[in-house]
Amino acid sequence: MKKIVLSFAAVLWVLIQSPPSAWGIDYQLFKNFENFGIVMFPKGSVFPELRKYVNSLGFEAVESGRAVMRYGSRRENQTYMMPPAVQKKYSMEKFIVIQILSPDRLMVGIYDPEWGLTLPSAIFQMSDLKRNIPKTLDRFRGSKPKKEIRRRPTRSPNLLQMV
Repeated sequence: MKKIVLSFAAVLWVLIQSPPSAWGIDYQLFKNFENFGIVMFPKGSVFPELRKYVNSLGFEAVESGRAVMRYGSRRENQTYMMPPAVQKKYSMEKFIVIQILSPDRLMVGIYDPEWGLTLPSAIFQMSDLKRNIPKTLDRFRGSKPKKEIRRRPTRSPNLLQMV
């Protein structure tokens, strides 16, 4: 019960800190080539270190907009995330939700159709994310190994013309 109260208080604190005209919360969605996502809110709070880390994992920013309150697949928890149409557009079944309270205070959830929406009440730091996001992505993959990104070799200048 204490965890639920703390989670509610954290969300309420974020809402109180913003003026009524800003209560619409924007999200930033990142996607990788495996169709896994990371959705962060509020978008204006995404700080450079977090963006750089997410990009280093192969995620690219693909869309942003007004976040909506959604339940998990079992209607057991709810949080802000991208609208269902955006999730469908990118064929994303599994994603991580990051609520940014401040650069050193992050709340993290996991959405998976099998598990539903998991929202631990713990507040994490960036070092915790760096340790746990790769583990979560491996859990998303299950028995499938990580797909390697295949890049075409770049051609060097025409070496045959060297005389």
